[in-house]
Amino acid sequence: MKRATISADIIASSSLSARELDCLTQRINNLFEKIENYQRENTKGEIKMRLVAGDLVECLLFNPNDALRVALALKSGIKSFTLDPSDSKDLTAQKYRRLFVTYGIRIAIGIGEMDIQLADKNILKGEAITISGRLISEQKTSNKERVTIKNTLFFSSESEYQNSIFQTIFSLLDTIFTKMTRKQSEIILWRLIGYSEQEIASEFGVSQSSVNQHSKNAGWSSIEDALYLFSTFDFEDDKIKVM
Repeated sequence: MKRATISADIIASSSLSARELDCLTQRINNLFEKIENYQRENTKGEIKMRLVAGDLVECLLFNPNDALRVALALKSGIKSFTLDPSDSKDLTAQKYRRLFVTYGIRIAIGIGEMDIQLADKNILKGEAITISGRLISEQKTSNKERVTIKNTLFFSSESEYQNSIFQTIFSLLDTIFTKMTRKQSEIILWRLIGYSEQEIASEFGVSQSSVNQHSKNAGWSSIEDALYLFSTFDFEDDKIKVM
């Protein structure tokens, strides 16, 4: 049976101060909790999430249809993290910190078989994690004099049909998320984990119309369309389901 894995790495994490890294780690753990709660209450799909070496996230999703929502929740959750300008006065570090603000995190989804018995022991082994891990490794920018980031959302499976569909969609989503402001990213995160506009407005103490406007400006309608296609795709039979 096909599973989905997510491999992701924080962009320019070495440019963050120790205090910021501690706060970011707390935020990632909070994100894990929010995502796991959403999964438990809405999809019933089992998920395993872990933070490795401080800046690498790995996830296993027993239902591959859940993977895009989880990936975008991680993306918006990291992009909405606030850096303290006073924590870095070094010009080189500031350049890399801007990369973090713009992109936040690089995420790859792999679709394939996984060894579920090992997963129960917190060991991720199988085709899917090999695919997603390799995609992220190929994008590593550490120790390079010149850093150019073209894409931060990746998809791969053994199916060329799936790749042709989702690599294109991921590229479009990449553009949407790169343009998002920190505030828009925060709103999109809450929408991705199931909160209504009214609930988000109450949480932030703003009007529902303000939340609606932030959602529109961030491209929520297009994000919803992409989520629907991904969540209804039949990864076993390699086809779009007729609903």
